[in-house]
Amino acid sequence: MFNLTHTEIIERILQALIGVIGRRTSESYAVVTIHTALKELEPKYDFLKYIKIKDTIYSEGIDAISIMPDIDSAEPAKFYRAIEELIKSTVIYIDKNVGFYFIKEFQEAIGDIDGLVLKKRGVDLGFMQFEYVEDKRQEIKIIHSKILEQVIKTLIYLVNRTFPEKQAIVTVIASIKKLEKKYDFLKYIEMNDTPNPDSFYEIRVAPEINNVNSSNMSKAIEQLIEELGRPNDFKTRQSFIKDFKLALGAEYLIKLEKMGVKLEGIQSVLLRQEYEVIVKKTLKALVYILGSRAPESDAVITIENIINQLEEKHDILKYIKIDKSRYSEAVDAMQIIPDINSAGPYEIGKAIREIIRMVRINLGDRGDGFIEEFKNKLGNEYLSEIEKMGVNLYLLELKYT
Repeated sequence: MFNLTHTEIIERILQALIGVIGRRTSESYAVVTIHTALKELEPKYDFLKYIKIKDTIYSEGIDAISIMPDIDSAEPAKFYRAIEELIKSTVIYIDKNVGFYFIKEFQEAIGDIDGLVLKKRGVDLGFMQFEYVEDKRQEIKIIHSKILEQVIKTLIYLVNRTFPEKQAIVTVIASIKKLEKKYDFLKYIEMNDTPNPDSFYEIRVAPEINNVNSSNMSKAIEQLIEELGRPNDFKTRQSFIKDFKLALGAEYLIKLEKMGVKLEGIQSVLLRQEYEVIVKKTLKALVYILGSRAPESDAVITIENIINQLEEKHDILKYIKIDKSRYSEAVDAMQIIPDINSAGPYEIGKAIREIIRMVRINLGDRGDGFIEEFKNKLGNEYLSEIEKMGVNLYLLELKYT
């Protein structure tokens, strides 16, 4: 193996490169990539001029490349340095995200040449893999500050569509301060709620944040996006992540993905109504129906009696409080404790279903068209939410038809 000529070595190297790149793209693309890398290296290593690529559309794979025996006269040290740089160049050209696997596949493709020839000549593919991984880690660290700054600017832009610019800035600052208790590295974000002399609101992310673990950074970014996406009305929340992606741009979306930020997961959270809101809307619809047949204060008392009857069976109903002194205020006399949000959806769904059933029983002969009236009053948005929680109004309707 040590007796192989430069011609034989470079031919095996190029054959392996074309094979590995070709599996990811195509052989013609592989030849174009190698041609580009060779041309860039040729001024530094003039003996590379002895590698000729046919003037075709690069559709012949390894057959498009011919190697002149003159390359055998190249100084060995320079020859192997050129090989090392050629491999590194092709890693960059094909895809910055697959370097680790590319080098590993290439190492397997050249077989004995790696262990018996290249490593002995200072071309260590194992170390090249290690270097690549370390470079990627450093790259992620370096861009933390830039990514976070861009995310903040995007969030300000989105909040500014609902509120004036100053209020949008104040809202974003408040959210960052809130999360700072959990993620202390957010203290490296410097923002002013007053514009500078040029009427710009300055945002600066200190470079110290680049040392933060990527996993912690991605969690902080996810929660910041969620925090600022939630307060808007449900319709706005439906398009919030889509609008965020468009405003942020493809370059930074790719970087967020590399960091592990899961925007689709945030979308799911934003589209889920808070349970306290769902329960309040359900009770409001029921009070309205009962109140259309009797005084509203009596409607609230009826709901209170039903909840008292069901509370032993459905523990989550303890989170519904009714102020007896405010019966006349109808639904405003009811308070839903936020702790209900930590309950399971089907647990809440069962309780809602039972309350609806008991209201229907209470109405008796006055309950004709109750389910349809309830649907209309609740609205499609919240109907969809309670159906997800297991409330089947169709079955209830059949029971009383």
